[in-house]
Amino acid sequence: MINRFRDLDFGGVVCNVSFDQYLESEPKWQAFVNAVKSARDAGFAMWLYDERGYPSGNAGGITLRDHPEWQAYGLLIADTRSPGGLVTLTLPPGKLILANAFAVKDNRIDLSDKIDLASRIADGALSWQAPSGNWYVMAITESTLYEGTHADSNLYAKIPYINLLMPEPTARFVDVTYDNYAKYLGPDLSQYFMASFTDEPSLMSLFLRPMPYRPLPWSPGFSAEFQKRRGYPLKTENLPALVTNAGPAGAKIRYDYWQTVGDLVSENYFGQIRTRCRQYHIPSGGHLLLEEGIVGHVTLYGDFFQCIRHLDAPSIDCLTSIPAEVPWYVARLLSSAGELEGRPLIMSETSDHSQVYRPQGDQRSKQVVTEAQIRGTCNRLIVSGVNCITSYYSFAELKDDQYRRLNQWVGRCCASLRGGHQVIDIAVVYPTETLWTRFEPSRHWTSGAKDALAIEKIYRNISESLFTSQRDFTFIDSQAIQDATAQDSAFIHGPLKWRVIILPGVDTLPQAAWDKLARFVQQGGVLIALGALPANNETEFPSRRIKALAREIFGQSAPDTLPGHTPQCHINDRGGVGLFLPNGLEGMVPQLLNQLLEPDTRVSPAQSPIRVTHRRIDDHDIYFTINDSDQPWQGELTFAATGPGEHWNPATGALESSLSANSVSLKLESYGAAIFRFTSARAPKRYPLSQDSMPTITLKSLPQTKPTMGHGEFVKAQLTSDINRVSDNASVWQAAATLTKSDVDTHLFLVFHYDQPLDLSDADCLAIDTHIPENQATPSQILVIIHETGGGDFLASSGRSMSQSGWDRTYLPIASFNLAGWSKDANGLLDLDKIADIRVGWGGYFGKENESIQFSTTQPRSGVITGK
Repeated sequence: MINRFRDLDFGGVVCNVSFDQYLESEPKWQAFVNAVKSARDAGFAMWLYDERGYPSGNAGGITLRDHPEWQAYGLLIADTRSPGGLVTLTLPPGKLILANAFAVKDNRIDLSDKIDLASRIADGALSWQAPSGNWYVMAITESTLYEGTHADSNLYAKIPYINLLMPEPTARFVDVTYDNYAKYLGPDLSQYFMASFTDEPSLMSLFLRPMPYRPLPWSPGFSAEFQKRRGYPLKTENLPALVTNAGPAGAKIRYDYWQTVGDLVSENYFGQIRTRCRQYHIPSGGHLLLEEGIVGHVTLYGDFFQCIRHLDAPSIDCLTSIPAEVPWYVARLLSSAGELEGRPLIMSETSDHSQVYRPQGDQRSKQVVTEAQIRGTCNRLIVSGVNCITSYYSFAELKDDQYRRLNQWVGRCCASLRGGHQVIDIAVVYPTETLWTRFEPSRHWTSGAKDALAIEKIYRNISESLFTSQRDFTFIDSQAIQDATAQDSAFIHGPLKWRVIILPGVDTLPQAAWDKLARFVQQGGVLIALGALPANNETEFPSRRIKALAREIFGQSAPDTLPGHTPQCHINDRGGVGLFLPNGLEGMVPQLLNQLLEPDTRVSPAQSPIRVTHRRIDDHDIYFTINDSDQPWQGELTFAATGPGEHWNPATGALESSLSANSVSLKLESYGAAIFRFTSARAPKRYPLSQDSMPTITLKSLPQTKPTMGHGEFVKAQLTSDINRVSDNASVWQAAATLTKSDVDTHLFLVFHYDQPLDLSDADCLAIDTHIPENQATPSQILVIIHETGGGDFLASSGRSMSQSGWDRTYLPIASFNLAGWSKDANGLLDLDKIADIRVGWGGYFGKENESIQFSTTQPRSGVITGK
């Protein structure tokens, strides 16, 4: 096997002792030691995997042997809303700790005004005759977490899992795992391994299939840890604040609860593994579960960023090899944590799993990925900070020379970019604290966390906007902000220097972080707020002090006009800039950056599939440039570099040319790449910004048309002209629905049809004005569908909750519309000159019989961003 891999130019292997009699067979240990020593003698790089499959922590079942009290544990919540009348709830399994009814006012509960319903429980069910009104009824139990979780639903081993909130199970895990490897290979494991790898540990407090109740992570000692760390008790009667809106007091409880969860997971699991790995002289590596969606990060880890900071070799799992689907933003997130901690090694498990795995009953044929697609996949990961690729490919239909070309390509690119530090001007804040205050547990995935999902949408939109506009960036957390120093219009964090900070929906940070950001702007820095303004610190929700800081940064008119529908800019006497953009206008940021800051790499033509990252390594500046397209590309690149340069070709390892200037003409094949090396680089120029140079958005009315209504079988609906409401002098239409059956998939859309197909080729976005009535609690979002004449349906979520009362305007970038999962289209692309109708409504909602759902909307409008 070793000889075969060497012949194909693989660089090494991931490995562990045999799964057969895992960790407990002397012959298996000897076989492993022999193999590891042989691989080392052959020059192989090796990673040491710490589990019998995944998720890590069980040690193949040994950890929980004789210790069932260490199993993953949680709070299980059954809840419902009622306008009065008979309320019934089936209790979740486990020990009952609370059963209450709360009156709902202004779509929130009052924790101090409750009715104890424990006496109304019999035979595992709650039954209560509610008075007329608006009630929230909830029952909470304590129970182990298994059914419906990753422990029960993963593709490897379905066995109970450990509780990461407790130190004891992880201590046992590292004893039987890492200590055994050191016993058989010696206390210096760096003789053999680049790093260890822990695989998809989690709190198990997320359901991968629909369940009748909602989970939160818990442990027997959690209340004591909470009081120790937060300075006050987490009382049982306050737990409902973790489930639904309980006003400012509830926001404080959520913040402190999730901070405690994050502290415990990072210390008890990742911290213990890191300590033991350092004892044995290897970096602790690994990847976390469900990295792609940041809302899931909350329930699975508390503070995902804090956890990945504890990895000495942060890693990801890329399960697709279709380049356009590759989660480059996860690679950038993990590599960003590595940059902040000074970690030189970033790994990705990389495969064509999504193309070849088919569950039982799935009749789709397997998809063969090509050499070019594999290269394009690795390019996306490497340009986003990965510098070590572990292959889990099926390698269907590849020949030996293709293996060698891919391995040589990856090896050259990774070797060229490992070490040093990222050279970057732009940092996007990972919105941990804001997610804490908005997170609500769900019966399936994170579907019920509607307000948190709106933050995730902004986060993803700004990431994609920067990526596609050739603006490289990094992610930072509140700790990085607090650790940085504001100096000469920049934030300095060790060798890293950021001149633009972007807040994606962030309204909550620790006071110390807000103070640092204010100092940054005072010193001439640029702060861009998307969709929200500073409002809360760690103790006040909202905080007068933070709102005053928002007025200082973004202008005195902030309390009256923000967050609103118009971009706003405030420039101080040091040239510091505070910019606010409404939700949905994240695509305007690249245009604003062009007014503020010279690109580190200028690409011509500008609308090109070129992505670039810049590193300073060993007194040289390295620019890694990829063609993120399946078509050849030709154009001009201009780098903010100085001195002589070199152009290296990763396909051959050859010096293509020496450069006398920082501007080059370049041709790249499909998913090609180039490496440019200069002796030095200058800081890109900062441009003075004036109000006159600000991009603006101009709305254009579309042809007036009376909407029709489409809805599901179990929806009774009525469409009326809403004469009581007028938005910007436009006609308003109201859709009122009543569900006629519980727990079935329902939908309703208002359909604006155009007899003559619309041409939206010049539009940057759609503007949708909607109104939601008071006290509506529907946990769905307003959706918009664009239907193409003779083609498919293209869907975008507005991020606006159906429980957020009042009028609001949502901007939906045209680029955010993707082919709906139920639809087919000839080329899979939205043809903007063939728009047959625009549909506004809701769907995919599993509600209760007799539930009422209403919304109002005006005619959609198109938006054009000017001053680009």
